Amino acid sequence: MTQKPASGLKALAALQSRLDAESYVEVIHENGHCWRAYCKLNAPAVPEAIEAVKQQLSMPLPFTYEQFLLHYNGALLYYDNEYGQWGFELYGTENLLIANVNAQKRYEDEWALSYLVFAESYGDADLLIIDTAQMVNEGKDCRVIDGDSGYALQQWRVAARSFSDWIDRLVVAQGAKYWRWR
Repeated sequence: MTQKPASGLKALAALQSRLDAESYVEVIHENGHCWRAYCKLNAPAVPEAIEAVKQQLSMPLPFTYEQFLLHYNGALLYYDNEYGQWGFELYGTENLLIANVNAQKRYEDEWALSYLVFAESYGDADLLIIDTAQMVNEGKDCRVIDGDSGYALQQWRVAARSFSDWIDRLVVAQGAKYWRWR
């Protein structure tokens, strides 16, 4: 039985199809602000690199995140090339370990062993975290936590029900931090 791609992967493929020859896409943000965002979806990771990262991290990766890596070994989404103050870096196998070691050092005893930093946002140094202790979708995906650097770790909130949902909605929201809309 063939698995259909998760909604997040379909959204990334749709975004990639909308990029111009220079890898930009026109976006409209809050208050009608229009701008050209740069997006780069990396080439797929090799399975051996994914296995090496899992061993180095001493934790399993959720199925949907592994699928992301097998399609795109990281990505730069909705990046503001002019000022560098907006956008998201989704980590690939090369920088996943470093980002997680740095987060563990920064937050020390407060850091949950189930947390996996998978992305950061530019301009504010916020982290996006997969909580591997909060499995959803029959154990294939996990909740995403908004690691808002302006708050204590205990105040961080759920950003999305799952990694797939987070990506899907990020693309629909054209790179806006939709999880903070209230």
